[in-house]
Amino acid sequence: MTDTPPYSVSSAGIARFFSERTINVFHVADISGIRAPAGRHPRDLLPSCRTMILFGIAMPDLLFSGTGREQAEELKRLTGSLESTAFALSDLLERGGSRAIPILHSLPYTVEEGKLRGRLSLKHCAADAGFGTIGENTLFIHPDYGNRMALAAVITDKEMEPSPPIPSLLSCTHCNKCVTACPEGAIHDGDVDQLSCRNLTNYVPPLLRPLLWKLMRGDASARFVTILLNQVSSRVTIRPTCSACMTACPYFHKGKR
Repeated sequence: MTDTPPYSVSSAGIARFFSERTINVFHVADISGIRAPAGRHPRDLLPSCRTMILFGIAMPDLLFSGTGREQAEELKRLTGSLESTAFALSDLLERGGSRAIPILHSLPYTVEEGKLRGRLSLKHCAADAGFGTIGENTLFIHPDYGNRMALAAVITDKEMEPSPPIPSLLSCTHCNKCVTACPEGAIHDGDVDQLSCRNLTNYVPPLLRPLLWKLMRGDASARFVTILLNQVSSRVTIRPTCSACMTACPYFHKGKR
């Protein structure tokens, strides 16, 4: 059994940790700056949370232009790297005497007022932390990697020095290219109609969609849909099936590596 590298639980130690795992970027945020709504705030998952460590990997070209098999392999590699890094960082913090929770995706889901919501929105937390901004198509935009950043995080009760502010964040230009590119016309006024977006509808058989959309809008029936979606999501790897709004954005090309 090999020993774990002696990383210190400090800003320098965390930087070394990410560097050796070839993580493109990371950002340490004071939890007081995270303005997530009640029920979906990091402190709802860890009441003693003081710090959120966000990190990301730039999505490669093959994830958008490759064959179905190539896309699946790239997605598996990407999510595997984010997952192993999040768990390793969480373990490092806990061995240092702190509580820590890895945040990898939005599960479990809830259905509220006809919308599918996750337990925590990493992109909104990242925007609150000054790690980037959110565009018209609701995608996260990083100053160096555009909208191609796949995010993960670890929340912890350890107090750490926040990362310095990023001097030049990118702002959505509201060019509306994403609005025009969306094949379903799902983007309106900085919001995405989930019941039109192909990334949700493609997982629901056409004949069942009207019934599911109706159930999502009811109070009691929404709870049933919540349970059903979480059961399916825990067994199926859900991946984006449409990236038209993403690739149309001028910041998509900024993130090419």
